[in-house]
Parts: sequence; structure tokens; C-alpha cells
Amino acid sequence: MITYETDRLWLRPFCHEDLDLIFRLYTDPEILRYTPFDVMSKATAKLHLARIIQDWEQVPQQSFEFAMIRKEAGEPVGRCHILIDPATDTGMIGWLLLKEHWGQNYAFESGEALIHCCFERLGLHRVNAVCNPENMASRRVLERLGLRLEAHYRKKCRYQKNGIVSWEDELEYACLKEEVMKTNDGRSPNRYILESRN
Repeated sequence: MITYETDRLWLRPFCHEDLDLIFRLYTDPEILRYTPFDVMSKATAKLHLARIIQDWEQVPQQSFEFAMIRKEAGEPVGRCHILIDPATDTGMIGWLLLKEHWGQNYAFESGEALIHCCFERLGLHRVNAVCNPENMASRRVLERLGLRLEAHYRKKCRYQKNGIVSWEDELEYACLKEEVMKTNDGRSPNRYILESRN
């Protein structure tokens, strides 16, 4: 399994003890505002966590879901993930943060680690991310990470909130490994204190 240590965070695989984090993330409508997901019940959150944990046991593994833990206090910050599309050799990255940790640069910090993992650990050639056009905070983070806007899809994403279905626009951002290497003088960005497997 893969773990990462950034300046302020541990990114580690989820475990069964993380149910409270999943429940807090997926029962808050404000956190889920720009996602397709509706709020979850405790039972649904437990099943969702079980699928996340099971994904780490798949061979070949395509979904990597990390719990984001603040090193200083050992408290949860949120979750981040990589989802591999083998057909295009692409890793899709994303994150959800608890509201008390918004605006503290944790999305950018974890995003850098995810990009490093995609290119250096997983050997992928492309990274992408999608977001709702109205989610300006995520758009700014993706642009700071060096991803460029590649597409604006009209009413592509199916949202379901409170039993009501709507079709929303979706933006796709992406970058290539050689572009990241070029901007770093031929070196991949490596600000991460630790990458380990067990």
C-alpha cells in the first residue's frame, strides 16, 4: 500500500476506523454541493467505506482513496483519491475536505502529492480532474497545480439531491508528465518527505 507524507499531512489508505470521517464528509450538503452525490445514511456510509477498503485489495488496483490526516494533531482533514483509466493511462485526482479545514491550502498540498504519485509511483502519462464550473475554489487549486482547462461539457454530469435529478456542466482539467517534467527542469516535483509501501 502507498502512503505519503507532505509538509502537514499524512495521506494513507482508509481503514474501518475512518467511518466517522466518511460519515461527516458525505452527510453534509454544503461539502457535497458541487458533487453529484446526495447525502448518505450511516448504513450507506459504512458500505461506501467497505468498498473503498476493498479497492486497495484489487489486482490490478485502479482506485486509490486516501484519508488526509493532519500530522500535528492527528485529526482528519478529508479524503483524496486517484482513479486510473487504463485505456488512456490517466489518473483522475480529486478531494473532499471537512469544512473546518477549508481555505488552508490542504487541497493544493494533497493535489501535489497525488500528481507525484500518478507520475512517479504509478507510471501514468496523464493526470486529469473534473469539477463543476461554479466551484471556483477547486478551479483555482487545479490551475495552481499546473492543470489546464481542456473541456467544458454541457449538462454532462447527473446530480441527484433530495431525490431530484439534474444535469450539470462539467469542466475537465489535465496535464501530461512531460509538461510537469519540463516546468521542473527535467525533474519530477518531489516535495514529499516519504513514500512507502508495506
